Amino acid sequence: MGNAQYTSRVLKAYEDEVAGAAYFDGLASAYPQQSGFFAQCAALERATASQLSALVRKYALAPQPRTALEQRGALDARREAGSDWRELLRQSVQAYARYVAEFQALEAIGPAADQPVLAALTAHEVQLIEWMRAQVGS
Repeated sequence: MGNAQYTSRVLKAYEDEVAGAAYFDGLASAYPQQSGFFAQCAALERATASQLSALVRKYALAPQPRTALEQRGALDARREAGSDWRELLRQSVQAYARYVAEFQALEAIGPAADQPVLAALTAHEVQLIEWMRAQVGS
């Protein structure tokens, strides 16, 4: 895989984390009784985006404007807002496993200097899944 493919995947991961924080913020508003949980997820997304921002700067990548990414995340949350929150988490556990695999693949091709950030990216997704499983008791 060439450097351009690697950096485009880093950029996508960063943008997805920014959008993901807004998504979980939106879920916190849509599900007030679970707002603490969703706020915790949003905080983890923000922390991961912050770590990835070092790679965005390192490779001089040009992410979409933060407002556009936040709007994307908020729209995704509005689409989910009518769902049973436990079922939403069950579906998320299944779907997020794909991200773990993608992030592990990114780790496998990343340069040694980027490994701490890439490992944190994978670890954060595993953490989200663990939190969600704990919430639904599965």
